[in-house]
Amino acid sequence: MLTRIPLAGSALLLASAALAFLPSCNMKPDVAPPFEFIVSVTSDPNHPLPGAVVMKGGKEGPSTGTDGRVTVKIVGQEGEQVDFMIKCPNDYVSPTKPLSVLLRRNVGTKLPEYNASCPPSMRHMVVAVRADNGGNLPVKVLDKIVGYTDANGAFTYALALKPGDGVEMMLDTSGNPLLSPKNPTSSTLVMKAYDDVLTFDQKFQVAEVKKVYRAKQRPVAIVGPHRGF
Repeated sequence: MLTRIPLAGSALLLASAALAFLPSCNMKPDVAPPFEFIVSVTSDPNHPLPGAVVMKGGKEGPSTGTDGRVTVKIVGQEGEQVDFMIKCPNDYVSPTKPLSVLLRRNVGTKLPEYNASCPPSMRHMVVAVRADNGGNLPVKVLDKIVGYTDANGAFTYALALKPGDGVEMMLDTSGNPLLSPKNPTSSTLVMKAYDDVLTFDQKFQVAEVKKVYRAKQRPVAIVGPHRGF
């Protein structure tokens, strides 16, 4: 036996079924996933630097690992350009210009990678001294003796300097008056932005020692007054 449903009731049932497939007004829209990219930091070419911090708006973010790399995630708009600063560890110089990243969805298997450099604040200079005829001479830096040339006039000295700083090296001849020039000084040795090896070449002239020959004195007979008997 069939039961008739009043029209008003059937319309109400259909309306209720339709509402079940509509999204609720209280549901939040889907949040887009963050953009991802890699920051790679080196101190020198092929020398990854751990401990460098990625910063945005003065706030510290993730830091690089032992391989000098870190994955950064950020929420933004497609095509937006975002600036990041790199804070280098102690004894390294932080870049003054920001690292500008263009936010793009990754369509490949590899994340986009951005490179930054944190050069050491101090560099090392090795000076090789070659003093012709200058064996066993004191070598001075900043008026202090740092070593002596060997019997062949050779000496090697290493020092740490900031890039752009310079020193002079002197060979002290005060203990050997036969050498000339006297107390020669190198030109200013300037530290480059990288570790460097420099030379200080100096040739000395050795004065000849003139020998003075004296005639041998012959014995002279002393003749005294004659006295008779």
